[in-house]
Amino acid sequence: MRELGREFALRDLERQLRPYRKAVKNRPPSVGWLRALRQALAMPAGDIARYMKLSPKMVFQLERSEVKKTITLERLEEMARAMNCDLVYAVVPWERSLIEVAEAHLHRRVWQKRLTHPGW
Repeated sequence: MRELGREFALRDLERQLRPYRKAVKNRPPSVGWLRALRQALAMPAGDIARYMKLSPKMVFQLERSEVKKTITLERLEEMARAMNCDLVYAVVPWERSLIEVAEAHLHRRVWQKRLTHPGW
């Protein structure tokens, strides 16, 4: 019964990951999503700064930290909200489906057990 639940959860998660697999193929803008969105929306940094209770200089710093991948998810989400946007993220397996990754992991665990416990 437990295996059936796990398989159902895997298939459901695989279905949910489909749009993210497509998104992975699109690289973020060189200036980062935050700055690109802010500029596309013609939203002054001062407006975002007021919403976030920060200085405009700090808004620019957050944009730079997104590009450097040092921004926290909390700050990223807060800045997205300041621009009336949602933060959407996912962890997507590289090449194979989630089910194939899970099966490969299980296969690897079984072989490790067999190698470390002869006669198992």
